[in-house]
Amino acid sequence: MNVKKYTGALNIRTLISLIISVIATWLAFKYQLAFNLDLTLISIAVVFPLVFTLGSAFQRREKALEHLGRAKGALASIKYIFTVSKVPEADKKSIGKQVIEVKSELIKFLYSESNNKEPLNNSIQNIKLFIDKNREFLGRSISVRVYRLMRDVIMGVENSISIKVHRTPQTIRAYCELFIYIFPFYYAPTLIYNIGYSGQLNEIGSTFGGTEYFDTTFIVYALNIIISFILISLFNVQEQIENPFDGDGIDDIQLENYELDY
Repeated sequence: MNVKKYTGALNIRTLISLIISVIATWLAFKYQLAFNLDLTLISIAVVFPLVFTLGSAFQRREKALEHLGRAKGALASIKYIFTVSKVPEADKKSIGKQVIEVKSELIKFLYSESNNKEPLNNSIQNIKLFIDKNREFLGRSISVRVYRLMRDVIMGVENSISIKVHRTPQTIRAYCELFIYIFPFYYAPTLIYNIGYSGQLNEIGSTFGGTEYFDTTFIVYALNIIISFILISLFNVQEQIENPFDGDGIDDIQLENYELDY
């Protein structure tokens, strides 16, 4: 059983959110706050931006997989075209090394916090120079095909870089996190009102001529903590896949697989 898939979304924000939910519920009981508030406001302030950013993050991850696969497939095709061509054997080995170099530099760039693309650009430029140098061995039709594959390589690389550098709107994510922390103060009085809290006890029936009571305090605390935990956990998942290349989270892309050759 992989425990990490259940605990991977837990971090300091989770602890902060749970503490806030406990404090908010305690304050609601202390000052006897019980309001019939409309929870539609919460769906607008929290749920909608949370679903929007989470969906966008997953779309970015799927696009990243598509672009990386496109770049790797095009590089492999370029290598195999030269392998079956009339290019000298020494140059056939050289193109294989250069293909591996492009993949390695791309993975290094995506893992790195730096946005320095110079080593990656140089490795791609080396392949272009190699193609120009050996164009006479390919013929016109195959040369055109190789240049089309090179276009796929560049597009796949540039799109992957764009996904790393440009994120989902930061302002929406910031407000979403803020409203998640505010939410327990809004939700606790609503829970107390809806459950029908009266003093500290609620009458639920009679047993053997007497009256049986149960304390709703625990229920209010539990529900407020649970809903806060769910919201902040979803927010943490979104944060982890916001950059699908940084290795933070079990759902991030395993870039090592793209460095392997066919």
